[in-house]
Amino acid sequence: MNVRHGVFALAMACVMAVPSSTWADDTTTPATEKPATGTIAAETPAGSSAGAAGGSATPQPPTPAHVALLKDAKPVSGMLTMYEKGNNLYAELAGGDYTSEYIVLISISRGIGQTPLLGGFSWGFGDDWIWQFRKVGENVHIVRRNVRFKANTGSPEARAVQNAYTDSVLFSLPIITKGPKGGDMVDLTQVFMSDLPQIGQVLQGFIFSPQKSSIAEAKGFPNNMELEIAATYASSGQMEIDTVPDSRGVTINVHYSISKIPTTGYTPRLADDRVGYFLTAVKDFSSKSDRDQFVRYVNRWNLTKADASAEISPPQQPIKFWIEKTVPYKFRKPIYDGIYEWNKAFEAAGFVNALIVDQQPDNAEWDPEDVNYNTFRWITSNAGFAMGPSRVNPYTGQILDADIIFDADFLSFWKEEYENLTPQTIAEMTGGALDIDSNIAPRQRSIFNPRATTAAMDQCMLNRGMSMQLAFGAAAIQAQADPKMTAEQLEKFIMQALKEVTMHEVGHTLGLRHNFKASKWLSLKEQNDPEKTKTGMVASVMDYNPANIVPKEWKQGDYFTSTLGPYDMWAIEYGYKQLSGGTLGEVAELKKIAARSGEKALQYATDEDTRGTDPDPDSNRFDNGSDPIEFAKMRGQILKELLPGLVDRTTKEGDDYTQARRTFNILVSQYGQSMFFLSRYVGGLSTSRSHKGDKDGRMPVVLVDVKLQRDALAMLEEDVFGAKELAFSPELYNQLGWTNWSHWGVSEPTRKDFGVHDFVLQWQSRMLDQMLSSVTLRRMHDAELKAPADQDVLTTAELLERLTKAIYSEVDTVKNGEFTPRKPAISSIRRNLQREYLSRLGYLAMGDTAAPADCQTVAYAQLTDLKNRVKVLLESNDVKLDSYTRAHLLETSSRIEKILDARLTLSAP
Repeated sequence: MNVRHGVFALAMACVMAVPSSTWADDTTTPATEKPATGTIAAETPAGSSAGAAGGSATPQPPTPAHVALLKDAKPVSGMLTMYEKGNNLYAELAGGDYTSEYIVLISISRGIGQTPLLGGFSWGFGDDWIWQFRKVGENVHIVRRNVRFKANTGSPEARAVQNAYTDSVLFSLPIITKGPKGGDMVDLTQVFMSDLPQIGQVLQGFIFSPQKSSIAEAKGFPNNMELEIAATYASSGQMEIDTVPDSRGVTINVHYSISKIPTTGYTPRLADDRVGYFLTAVKDFSSKSDRDQFVRYVNRWNLTKADASAEISPPQQPIKFWIEKTVPYKFRKPIYDGIYEWNKAFEAAGFVNALIVDQQPDNAEWDPEDVNYNTFRWITSNAGFAMGPSRVNPYTGQILDADIIFDADFLSFWKEEYENLTPQTIAEMTGGALDIDSNIAPRQRSIFNPRATTAAMDQCMLNRGMSMQLAFGAAAIQAQADPKMTAEQLEKFIMQALKEVTMHEVGHTLGLRHNFKASKWLSLKEQNDPEKTKTGMVASVMDYNPANIVPKEWKQGDYFTSTLGPYDMWAIEYGYKQLSGGTLGEVAELKKIAARSGEKALQYATDEDTRGTDPDPDSNRFDNGSDPIEFAKMRGQILKELLPGLVDRTTKEGDDYTQARRTFNILVSQYGQSMFFLSRYVGGLSTSRSHKGDKDGRMPVVLVDVKLQRDALAMLEEDVFGAKELAFSPELYNQLGWTNWSHWGVSEPTRKDFGVHDFVLQWQSRMLDQMLSSVTLRRMHDAELKAPADQDVLTTAELLERLTKAIYSEVDTVKNGEFTPRKPAISSIRRNLQREYLSRLGYLAMGDTAAPADCQTVAYAQLTDLKNRVKVLLESNDVKLDSYTRAHLLETSSRIEKILDARLTLSAP
């Protein structure tokens, strides 16, 4: 995703605590009256001396103070006049420097291999920083502009805005002296040799150390200045970071790219919520809108036709990407093809060769962070991410430059983290927190505070999930009998994946957001029909699309889509097509384009529609096909096909058994994920962004078909809660090995044997959490009033009744017989599930959740009924229960009794 928006919630107050012996204090007298920074003074001219009779020596003019100041300094010429001297950086400001505004983009050019401090990451949140230099008396203020509010110049509203909102003064720099060109000399050292990006607020326990930091590089260009600081953060050294040799000094290279806001004649384009673009939003107090006063622009490049009269024309200035020289040779073609694929959409919008691609020469000396180059970068940070950050004019939404960053780690897809799946990792795979008061949080590393990991989750994490998709696909392909065919298909598989991820990230750099409904466009059969996929397997490459792996009896199509989908073509048309008729004409044409939103291929839902608490079950990451039940059945069938012989395929003679365990976890997780998607249909709502009057547009909310809800619930009851598909052979369990290494960079397993009960219960619990969350139950309860009285709906009462009956089915089905601990009446897997469900039912009955009160009373009734049924079984003379089952049912009965008693203890009448 475009990480210029919503990445790091960092306060902008800058730390300016610096040694007084090094930098001038803001309260000192002007530096022209004393030695600048305690080191420089104007030279005193030589006094007169006796000469020839009646004569005296001619007085010499004083040496300018800047001569001594800049002695041995290296000029950094470019947009600003700067000088680098040792570890100090000076600037000479004059004229236009004070009237210009500058975009400041901060990025991590060299990180520590820990999210979010990764090489290539852009740093910041919200609006891109806009700076201005203001001369105030004998000081120069560095000001961050407030760009979020505006009004028509000269209007009363403009005066009100000026009185209501202020800019932020970040630094006040004393003017040292006049420079060689007559401008004001200031010392910028304290600006950049500080924790300006506030990394210290993310890297807990560390503070910026100016003594240990240095200027790594300073470069000047006509339109920008590029500065890199080797910023060292110091700590007590008590913390260990695997990727850092000594935590007493953690060095992070921070890159600052400063460029003037250009004057290009660019015309902003209004955004529409039916089409997914990143936005630049400004509150305009002169707006006459009767809704709100926000003006929203799409973020896009300034593409204009070279020949405005031609139906299809090359742009005056195409978007050029450079493939960085770090990209491995074998991967350059799919990357090249993935970038160029977008020209199809631009050609449909009236541009030919809108994007061009070139290879960075091996001897190139320019930096990828340079604003003059849009690059495709390849890094190795072991973090499994890809992203497409861009620099945007916060006044207009014009994209000024962009970079695509790939972490090569996603191609190393047999990862250690797949050895031990936890409830947290399963939560990450299935949308995060499911309830408003849930304490399920993203996985956090100990050195980072929560704001860092929250920011990381807002980024495009396609590659993190894609690594699991590649592992899943590789496991399926490696099950083929023919080794040559296996090698060929695996190569095809990886190259298709790389091309799709490239298309996805390029889409972000063009301004497009995620569309998580795109994979629902075609059926699974259609996705494997070459005739149907000429226009794409999915409606958009901006979805997180899973590997298309089919059962053996199916004909395998492409593993990943090879081209853009119809949504991508439509979105580019909206953002980039040149429209005539002036402002009013353009607005009318844009509304016509967006009015197609009702078409099946153009459905759109993005990140804020795809949280665990969101209602639409069609908006998911890594789901596939129009029928969720068919997708779950297919994943189950593939699991059955791949488990036999799994250990032999993944473990060669002489190998340990860790690969078998990783592969097993991945295969079951893909099945579990597909079943979780089914659970979202229970109580789900189908949402639409269509506006009133859109052709084929739907209402904002439609109840999910009740038959689909019941079918999904039935499949969960049988296959997941009945553990039908989660029963594996004892022999397999005992061959799932573990990592025997113990050193840095390796996580030791909490238990070495495979935790069967915990593994199964994690998935069962996750689906119970989804269906019994207070959010889901409130939606279902409200649905009874959102449907006509004669329309059938799945009620909360029916859900609780069915779950209780299915999960405690043995209470009714065990009629007679003799059981033993090795052949129990209720299996250990089922006993675990029953305890988990009883706990949730108890919380509901006691009113300890935010679920509707009706759910509380139904849960109470279910517990009362269950207690009576358990009593009948325990007292039956026809059944001799095993000790496990008898103890379990006795404990169940006792727990229910205590819950019912607690329920009757009222805090008020």
